[in-house]
Amino acid sequence: MSNTLSDPEYVLRGVTGMVFGRSYHLLAPTTIGRSPECDIHLDSSGISRVHARLRPLDYGIEVEDLKSTNGSFLNGQRIGIGIARVGDEIAFDQLRFRIMEVRQPRQATNAAVQGNRERRRWPWLAVALAVAAGAVAIYATR
Repeated sequence: MSNTLSDPEYVLRGVTGMVFGRSYHLLAPTTIGRSPECDIHLDSSGISRVHARLRPLDYGIEVEDLKSTNGSFLNGQRIGIGIARVGDEIAFDQLRFRIMEVRQPRQATNAAVQGNRERRRWPWLAVALAVAAGAVAIYATR
């Protein structure tokens, strides 16, 4: 098991409108807006050219509204700056997103690995027994 710290990994998952079902990985500070220069480009009239900045932290995502016309919202409350955590909802105008955490695959425990090895032995044991039974049958008929 590694003792090194990794950067937090979050996903912004669209839950309404044109972003429904879309996922955006947040690995570094990310700008959201209507401008094509933004990291997440949302072509919607209610979104400002450079609407907000999201910054992943160890304990959540810092959401900063960049003086947008229609505002940025965290769990229904208009914010200038706030911290969103896993499960929270962020909205920009009418577009809503849910914060999700990227889960790293868990390492298998020794017991689970041993159980897998035991299960893999059974087919070979069955084949060995069948071959042995066949050899005994052939030898007995001579």
